[in-house]
Amino acid sequence: MSTNRNLAAQKKRNFFEAFAKSKAPAAGESSAAKKQALGYAPDIDSTSFQDGVSKKDGKVDGGRSGRWESESHQGEGEVDSLAGVVEGGIGGEEQEEESTDFKLALLSSLQPSLPPETLLELLLTCNGSVSEAAKLASSSASKKQSTSIPTQSSLSTFLSPPDVGSSQISRKIPFPLPTIPKFKTLHLTTPSQVPYYVPATLHPSFLPSDVANQLLAECLGEVPSFGKYEFRLFERNVSSPHTASFFVKDEEMAAQHRRGYMYNGSVLDDIRTFTPTMRKVVPLLESFVNDQISDRISNVYPDGQKLKHMLPPGKWHITSAFMNCYDGAKQSVGWHSDQLTYLGPRTVIASISLGVEREFRLRRVAPVVVDTDVPFEPDSEQEAEGKEWKWQTEGQASVHLPHNSLFIMHAECQESWKHSIHPANNIQPHPVAGGKRINITFRCYRESLRPDKIPKCKCGVGCVLKTVQRVKDRMGWYFWGCQVGNQWKDEEEDGDGKDRKKEGGCGYLVWAKFDDDGDPVWE
Repeated sequence: MSTNRNLAAQKKRNFFEAFAKSKAPAAGESSAAKKQALGYAPDIDSTSFQDGVSKKDGKVDGGRSGRWESESHQGEGEVDSLAGVVEGGIGGEEQEEESTDFKLALLSSLQPSLPPETLLELLLTCNGSVSEAAKLASSSASKKQSTSIPTQSSLSTFLSPPDVGSSQISRKIPFPLPTIPKFKTLHLTTPSQVPYYVPATLHPSFLPSDVANQLLAECLGEVPSFGKYEFRLFERNVSSPHTASFFVKDEEMAAQHRRGYMYNGSVLDDIRTFTPTMRKVVPLLESFVNDQISDRISNVYPDGQKLKHMLPPGKWHITSAFMNCYDGAKQSVGWHSDQLTYLGPRTVIASISLGVEREFRLRRVAPVVVDTDVPFEPDSEQEAEGKEWKWQTEGQASVHLPHNSLFIMHAECQESWKHSIHPANNIQPHPVAGGKRINITFRCYRESLRPDKIPKCKCGVGCVLKTVQRVKDRMGWYFWGCQVGNQWKDEEEDGDGKDRKKEGGCGYLVWAKFDDDGDPVWE
């Protein structure tokens, strides 16, 4: 009887050994080291291990993926039941004697949606216990969320996220970035994941805590007098779903803005100067952003060169900022890209978030055209099949922006991507800000694109700078256009003596030319 049991156990072991060879990670120094630790150091200190895995996790998450919103997981009851079978079948001393591959195979059968490397990390975390690793994975995967923002089912779910830093990245960031499948939302929950899927950098805690709190207090003092922006959209008057105000570095620039700078077809009346803490933050922010730009040029962009029309390295500086307030879970902003009129092409925007954490989403709406002087040739099967090329809609990426986080949208972001603040079902109140999220987007306005230097349309108002995002033969080209749909134009009185209004706009359009550093070339 005992012999039969041993034969059955050996067959079971042989089966899972063979199964594990197809599921286990590729052999390498890191994997070998982990297996060695699992086999020979069952009493590893969990605190020191967590510190080590945090760094490794940045590499795995940065190089592999986030979580797809549509993926499904096993129910908690089912996994608990299977974990009980595992514990009963290979419990006690026998479990410690099983090989790592055997344990990986068992754990993979319980958690088929998790990649082998994550399973290996879970085993390490639980000192080689398959049942404990299965329970840990199950409890996190099936945990109900308190907000509408889901978390990612990778190792970052189980362990604390790594600090931001280029040293955490295990492989080169691709350019162009990979496609996010249509109708999918990819949730990126560690800073190291962000640059692999969107043209951005996330620093989760940028300012010293006392400076961040001081800045928040100043912003909350400004918020009560904020207003909503109005603009024209599809022949309707539309108000922004949140409140905002515009800030500049000094009173001289504020006077310039009141005279000629236009936004959404109208001149802003509410122009304010930087608060004391905003002025204090500016040099820190300029230094960090310029370092990030230089790093991206060296390590991401083709041939280690800046993109055409970008500012030269080290030249990004802060001239102004929009301060937005989202009060409550339902206040949001829809898909948009920031206006380029005074920023110029290939602009970089740095955004500091304060108060309540909210979900920030991005999606690509056009390919990145490195040089518009070279005809755009899409890598597409559509033309090979004799069809006219058409941009294929992509999915979106989701990033959480907590209090004191810095999010940098890099040079290709505004031309090829759109972003939004997603509404939430509920939020976790901030101890100081309550339900409010304050967002400050710091910008670099170009001296060469002042209102008195840009062209005026037939309506007599300054043009808006846009880029082509749909037409293949003009993809990535810039043009100056009338701010059609953004303003009303008075018309003569009708027969009843009443003023009639019609949609403004003259349809003016002229192609824009810029030099390699993004300054306009006027013809």
